[in-house]
Amino acid sequence: EEASPVAVSFKSFIVSEVTTESGIEELFEETDKARPGQVIEYRVVAKHVCGSTLPAGLVGITGPVPNRTTFVDNSATVSSEQIQTQFTCDTCDGFHDPPVILSQDEEKILIKAEDYTAVRWTLLVPLEPGGEVKLKYRVMLNQ
Repeated sequence: EEASPVAVSFKSFIVSEVTTESGIEELFEETDKARPGQVIEYRVVAKHVCGSTLPAGLVGITGPVPNRTTFVDNSATVSSEQIQTQFTCDTCDGFHDPPVILSQDEEKILIKAEDYTAVRWTLLVPLEPGGEVKLKYRVMLNQ
């Protein structure tokens, strides 16, 4: 079995807000535990660890929204010229660009961010050997 040319690492941080003289700032504490109501920021690093350039559109990185958590709207690294950001849900057929709108019985249904079950980023540019991509998204631990 061939090893994946892309090594993906996930780190999770609890996000807390503190009030300082200059306003509200966010603090990040790396952790693998959280309490209900806390927001977790997942930081994803995808690093190309093999010898040849990976063509545009080939590299896809998926970040799950774990059970008992809710995706935080507008928290994922957004689409750009380099990256396409898409989402899926339990009733979705595959991944879709936001806003995710499903057609059911000729009705259009907007899927809310809280119903997303995963985010997927597709690289729209080649990934050179040794190159890396940093992505992030947030979830809240359900009460």
